[in-house]
Amino acid sequence: MERERMMGKGSLIEKFKKSGITEKTPQNLLINAAVLYANLKYEDGKWYGDLLGATSGGAKVHISSNFEDIEVDGAIVRVKGMTLKQGEEAYIEANLIEMTQDILKMTMVAAQTESDIPGYDLLTTKALLEDSDYIDNIAAIGTLSDGREIIVIMENMLCTSGFEADTKNKDKSVLKCKFECSAGFEDAHDTLPVFIYYPKKKETVVIYTEEMLTAMTVADLEKLAAARGYTLTGTNKDEKIASFLALQNGGIE
Repeated sequence: MERERMMGKGSLIEKFKKSGITEKTPQNLLINAAVLYANLKYEDGKWYGDLLGATSGGAKVHISSNFEDIEVDGAIVRVKGMTLKQGEEAYIEANLIEMTQDILKMTMVAAQTESDIPGYDLLTTKALLEDSDYIDNIAAIGTLSDGREIIVIMENMLCTSGFEADTKNKDKSVLKCKFECSAGFEDAHDTLPVFIYYPKKKETVVIYTEEMLTAMTVADLEKLAAARGYTLTGTNKDEKIASFLALQNGGIE
């Protein structure tokens, strides 16, 4: 019965395909390297944040759950419903190529102290972590092949990879950084503050011509206008069509 119920959910398959490609595939490909932002926030309809730094070789976003199987005598295979989720982990890995002071402080877990050499700031490691060592959030912005953006935000990020830079002639130095996500004091402590904002499909807006509108009845024209939020003016069909075209063009005739 369960098999029949699940089968009833899908579309009718006349013939099995040789691949999973559909007409939607070209729009849903994740392309290019993700761009990393620190302290990303959305306020008053706009995004605010700071670029974390330029990368080389892209960025890796990891979100996974930890599972534990309950052992029961007589069951020698995994049984549905007998697996528990025991926590999760989330992190972002990136090869940063900018050697800024802020990036060095993050990787070293360092403090800036008074320098004994003029013209230099002094960074030193410290024994204890402070709240300021955590980045409020890091966001990885990925781009789909149709231009839509996927936004992955992880909060309370701590650089746990340390500082390691290989320097070579005729080559740039790369800092391999791993930023791990932690729950905050006010968060639920059985999940991590990880958020994925997936873009809704772009709606295709049909641009109607005068000929297309003329072929409609007045009732259909008014119904279409109401669906678009247009308030038509005019007392006859020609005037209503002119009003629709003007509204469709942003109110410009």
